[in-house]
Amino acid sequence: MAESSYYIAIALAFFGFVALAFILLFPVYRFLQREEKQSEQWTQSALAERQRQAIRRKERTPTTGDGVATEPPPGPGAPGEPPELRV
Repeated sequence: MAESSYYIAIALAFFGFVALAFILLFPVYRFLQREEKQSEQWTQSALAERQRQAIRRKERTPTTGDGVATEPPPGPGAPGEPPELRV
């Protein structure tokens, strides 16, 4: 009888340790996965794509003769304009 209680205590300690390790390490695993996903934004191809998009946006922005970008005229509901009320 006493010998079987050792096996029970060892089994409980083992499974308790496994459960504690899971509880403590799962947040670390999630953090590492999230950081890896964010690091994909800093690869050479992702940086090049963002740079191409910025260049395209800059090319589409109308400029004056001196090279200064002009803002498009504010439309309805733009900052400083009252919103249109539809009835």
